[in-house]
Parts: sequence; structure tokens; C-alpha cells
Amino acid sequence: MKRFLDRVERTPFFGIVKNSGYLIFSNLVSVFLTIYITRLLGAYYYGVLGLITSYVANINKFFSFRMNEMVVHFAGDPYAKGDMRTAGALIKFAAGLESLTSLFAFAVLLLSAKFGAEIFLEDPTLADQVVLYGLTILAGACFETANGVLRIFGEYRSIAWINLLQSAVILGFVLFAGWRDLGLSGVLTAYLAGKVLLCVVPVIFMLTLLPKKLGRDWWKTPLSALRRKGDILRFTFSTNVSNTVNLVARDGEILWIGALLSPLYAGYYKTAMTVINLVLMPINPFIDTTYPAMVRMIGERKWNELKRLLKNATLLSGVWTGACFLGLAALGRQLLFTPLTFFGRTFQVFSSEFLPSYPLILILMIGYGTANVLFWNRTLLLSFEMADLAMKISVAGMALKILATLTIVPEAAYSAEAFILSAYLAGTVLAMTWRGLNTLRRAARFAAAETSGSGKEFLS
Repeated sequence: MKRFLDRVERTPFFGIVKNSGYLIFSNLVSVFLTIYITRLLGAYYYGVLGLITSYVANINKFFSFRMNEMVVHFAGDPYAKGDMRTAGALIKFAAGLESLTSLFAFAVLLLSAKFGAEIFLEDPTLADQVVLYGLTILAGACFETANGVLRIFGEYRSIAWINLLQSAVILGFVLFAGWRDLGLSGVLTAYLAGKVLLCVVPVIFMLTLLPKKLGRDWWKTPLSALRRKGDILRFTFSTNVSNTVNLVARDGEILWIGALLSPLYAGYYKTAMTVINLVLMPINPFIDTTYPAMVRMIGERKWNELKRLLKNATLLSGVWTGACFLGLAALGRQLLFTPLTFFGRTFQVFSSEFLPSYPLILILMIGYGTANVLFWNRTLLLSFEMADLAMKISVAGMALKILATLTIVPEAAYSAEAFILSAYLAGTVLAMTWRGLNTLRRAARFAAAETSGSGKEFLS
């Protein structure tokens, strides 16, 4: 038995599950925190909170180049091979570019805060609150770069503890805000404090680790040491476009609801997403932890090992997601929106005020469930350096979704946008999955042909 367990612990999938476990644990506190905030603010002001944080986050994402993915993709392999100069130059380039774009994003936020408050929040006086939370953009000037560096070094436990510390800080502030009846301003200040902590601490960790891992003078490496500059720029541009597509088509959903309907419906939608995130929470960390493993396996031409990884990951995510969907369909209304009595004490997760969120949960589970089961769909394409293809699929899906949203949502029931989003998610995920698996099958066939001496190398 000991020999079997030792063999299991050496498998790549076991390592990914272990690393993901650290990240899953760190998210548990935030789940209970979110439920408490819904009770504290009510549906309307919970929607306002979601609109403010979403507006700031999406402006930041619009100018983001997803440096964590770029660092993992282009610095991970040189670091693993001992090429510290190339790894150091890439990290320095990523940090510099991210800092510049963050400054520009904050300037855009300052100029657009009043407009955003009027369009999405229906209250221009909330512009100051938007700017206040916008300070998180400056705090996160190097956050994505640091996140990528920590993943290269395998510091998943550190990432988990940072997230847990953030949740604990927000919890403390929110409990104080509830005690002093500070309302929306108190909760928003709590979010600001937690976000600043989440952004700054990883950078401190990165700056502490880099001299140990790359050498004390790593930062002196000139950018001319970078290799494959064209590939780096293309990858960076493609991920930025994909990020923008996700912003418009998926991450900006609450803003669409706020602009086309009202903050009240945004509150229902945000509550539904809180439940969806509960389902996604155990699987989401796998996206970050499988990406470095897939890049390594493709670089080493370990096609069969990659197939096993995807099979195991899909089986695990499929069982979990299917069980959650069936549970929500059968018992979701009773468990989430009606009082429950345990050992003589009554408890209710969400107040009855939030009951209109329940249909949205079931509808969104279709799209998000598909994405959850096939969570590796986009990262597989990125690992094969097919970021352009992922971008094209996302752009096509986004165009169709925007057309449907603007045409249908203003005149339809509030659940229409959930149907549109689910269709977008399922369609783009299935398209990326098909292309990624097709590429993997071709690579495996070429490898078999090479072994027999009749084929050519698949990847240059």
C-alpha cells in the first residue's frame, strides 16, 4: 500500500490536486462572507456594490495583458532549464508593462467615474465611491506578474494563505461595518482593504524570492536577453484581446444588467453568481495549476501523459459539476431561500428577497457547468501556442452575444441575459475544446509516426 501511495503522489495529476487544494481552502471564508453581505445590504445595494466593483475591475481588465499567463508560458521553461537571464528579463518586462498599463487604467477610471455611476448605477453621486475602490488598480500594478512568478516557483500554499488573509481582513472590516451600521460605504472600504492586501503581498513575496531563485542581480538583465520577442508580443496581444472579449461577453454581465435593467436586477444576478461560484470554487484553482503542467508536457512531447491528465481532470470536474447541478435543481430553492431548522434553531442562507435569483442559477449552471467540466479548454490552446485561435473563437462568440443582448434583453424577462450568457459559454468552450483535442490527437499521431521513422515533427 505504501508503495502504491508513493507512486500516486509522484503522478502529475496528484501534484495538481494537491496544489489546487491549497487554493480551494483559501476560498471558503469568502463564501460565508458573501452570504453575510447579502443579508447586510439587501438586494438593491448588493447590486450597487457589485456594479461598483465590477466597473473598476473591468476597466483594469480592459488594459490588462494577463501577465500571469505570459510569465508562466515564457518564463517557466527557461527557469526549469536553468536559463535565469531569460527568465529574469521576461519577468522584468512583464512587471514594467503591467505597471504602465495600471497607471493608464487608473487615469481612465478617474475620467469616466461620473459617467459610469450615471449609466450603470443610476446615481452620479456614487462617482466618489467608484474612485475610492479604483485605488485597487494602483495597488495591483504588478499583481499579475507576481502571481505568475509564484506559480512558476510552485508557491501555491503561499498564494492560498494570501487569499485566506485577504478574506479574513475583509471579514473583520465587514463585521465592524455591520456592527456600526456603516452600510455600503463600510462594506466597500472592507473590499478595498482586502484587495490592496491581496495585490501588495504577492509582490513582496516575489521580490523576496527572485534573488534566491534567479540570483541577486536578476533585475540587471537587459531586455535584449529576451528570446522569441515576436512570439511574446503576439501572445501578449492575443491574451489582451481575449481578456477584453471575456470582459464584454462574460465578466461585465452585472454591468450589462445595471445599464439595461436596474441595480436591483444586478443584485439578483450577483446573488446567482455567488451560488455559481460555490460550484466553480473547487475546480477554478485547477485552471492555474494545470496550465504550467500542460506547458511542460507539450514541451517534452509527453502526449499520452497529457491525455491522462485531461481525462482525470475532466472526470473529476464532471462528477462534481453534475452532482451540484442535480442538487440545485432538486433542492436549491429549499436549501438557499427558505428557512431551515437544525436542532431547534432556524437558519436561512439568502433571505426570501433574493428568490428571483433562483431561476438564474439553474440557467447559468448550463453554461458555467460546461465551462467547469472542460475548464482546460482555453489553456490547452495556449499551451499549444494557439492563443490567436482562442482569441478568434472568443471574438466571434462575443459579437453574437452582444447582438443578442442588445436586441433581446431590454424587452424580455430579466432571465433572458442568463440564457444568452449560458449559450455563449457553452458554444465557445465546446469550440475551443474540439480544436484543442484535435491538435492533441494530431500531435500524438505525428509522435507515433516519428517513432516508426515515417513522420515529421509536429511542433517546430
